[in-house]
Amino acid sequence: MTASATLTQPALKEWPSSSTIVEKGLVSVVIPNWNGKKFLKGCLDSLLKVNWKQVEVIMIDNGSHDGSVEFLEEHYPQVHLIKFPHNTGFSVAVNAGIRNSRGEFIALLNNDTVVEADWITEMVKVLREHDEIGSTGCKMLGYDDRTLLDGAGDGYRRGGLPGRIGHRETDRGQFNNPRYILGPCGGAALYRRSMLEDIGLFDEDYFAYLEDVDIALRAQSAGYKCLYVPSAVMYHLGCGTTGSGYHPLVVQLSAKNNWNTIVKNIPLPLLLKFLPHILYWQLYYFAVVIVRGGQVIPWLKGTMDALRLMPRMLKKRAAINARRKVSLAYFEGVIVQSERELAESRQRLINQSLGL
Repeated sequence: MTASATLTQPALKEWPSSSTIVEKGLVSVVIPNWNGKKFLKGCLDSLLKVNWKQVEVIMIDNGSHDGSVEFLEEHYPQVHLIKFPHNTGFSVAVNAGIRNSRGEFIALLNNDTVVEADWITEMVKVLREHDEIGSTGCKMLGYDDRTLLDGAGDGYRRGGLPGRIGHRETDRGQFNNPRYILGPCGGAALYRRSMLEDIGLFDEDYFAYLEDVDIALRAQSAGYKCLYVPSAVMYHLGCGTTGSGYHPLVVQLSAKNNWNTIVKNIPLPLLLKFLPHILYWQLYYFAVVIVRGGQVIPWLKGTMDALRLMPRMLKKRAAINARRKVSLAYFEGVIVQSERELAESRQRLINQSLGL
């Protein structure tokens, strides 16, 4: 890993910055951290063992109070550490890391992960071989039970509900072939720097959740494909910071960003076409959070937050539509295929639970 000094005040650089000297072949691994000290040794030690030699690691600490900063400064001085005084959320933290990076490629990695030695090499190889690819996803397996899949790419339904394809399925080789996907999970992804310079960084109105789906939709709209690379393998604990998927904060942020993502990214003809799906899936999510978590108030708060942000999202929508390079039929096809894969994954999970 490339040694670099600690930054106590994150630089507010423009993006892209003409003053940044980009190092060809360098992979900048950006890792957000909030009270994740217990995960850091496993994550960083695995990165020390990767066989891609041009790597810089940038960790953004979001005001941790569990000794994360002190642990990093003592044991991993080669990590470029950016320190925020409070929790800024995923997007702000990750963007600070990207703005302070020098790599031709930008890898995002959650702190509760361990990567295989060729995780970076396998994904870089794909980006170098395929000019149409703007990002890659990888095979994500369970941190504790490595026979279970954590995900094989992000999915998105016409109704605006996201999901991780393959999540909780037993790994029987069903995702051992490369394939085009909507986008990678933001917890383990590799992006071309040039793509991010073109479409923009992560939306900082997304404190957490769906920011990776949002950027995947923006990338697809602008003509950048994403390839799933099964030979790039990592292990992910999942919910290592917030816990349950029905925690009040998770429900509030998810509800808000479900609506934000629809408003921003679905062109009007498709929005009208998808409307029955949107009504169904958003009501479905509302029912699920009530039945499983009793989280009516957080869902309502998230929906109100989205309404307040709608004027801003509509402005972003106009910019995305102006940049769109693919046909509506292509864009719809990417989403429909993604939805189909989520449905097939769900059916396999049902069969798995029934012992079929």
